[in-house]
Amino acid sequence: MIRSVRQTLVRASFAAFGAVPLVTVTGQGQAAAPTVPAGVGATLTPSVGILIAGNWYDGPIGTSLSATNAPIFGVQGGLPLTRGVALVGNLAFAAADLRIGLPLLGGIDVGSANTWLYDVALELGGLSGRTTGLAPFVQAGLGGLTYEIKNRFFDTRATNLAYTVGVGVDVGVSEGFAIRVQAKDWISRFNSEDATGFRAEGNLAHNIAITAGVRFSF
Repeated sequence: MIRSVRQTLVRASFAAFGAVPLVTVTGQGQAAAPTVPAGVGATLTPSVGILIAGNWYDGPIGTSLSATNAPIFGVQGGLPLTRGVALVGNLAFAAADLRIGLPLLGGIDVGSANTWLYDVALELGGLSGRTTGLAPFVQAGLGGLTYEIKNRFFDTRATNLAYTVGVGVDVGVSEGFAIRVQAKDWISRFNSEDATGFRAEGNLAHNIAITAGVRFSF
């Protein structure tokens, strides 16, 4: 009887010691499980705002040629490279008028100038894993502006190289959801050769898009 009890205790002891490594490995596996900070991942930001257009050309006695200021609608996608650094792409559209600026009179609209704006940029800052709070950011990139110009006499298109710089702030509301306010400058020179077939050097114009949108993180 005593011998039987002793054998039972020995078997139970070996079973308990054998379970220790299993528990330890299991605990270590749980501790080592990777965790992804909330808000780190691809982003998508539809936005709306205003495009303040620069003059393509300045003529004598205060005359000018440009697209008018207009509402702008766009979307921005982002892909994080590391914490606080992301690659972003922008696509936006503004339907404006083509205007000849005149001193005293303000200007005369002589057609339409729809504008497509696009770029790829590097972004520094932003929420970067946080879900709430204020987070400023800056952007710099390379892209273009494509103008679709129409009036009674012609229908043409011009595509211009653009350098872009931007600043803004994200306002984190909850996990995966933030408000993004941004000012972005599209710096370009009107490509007259693409539009008309002959080259006429124009201004290095600043086209500033001021937008607000909802930033979704995935």
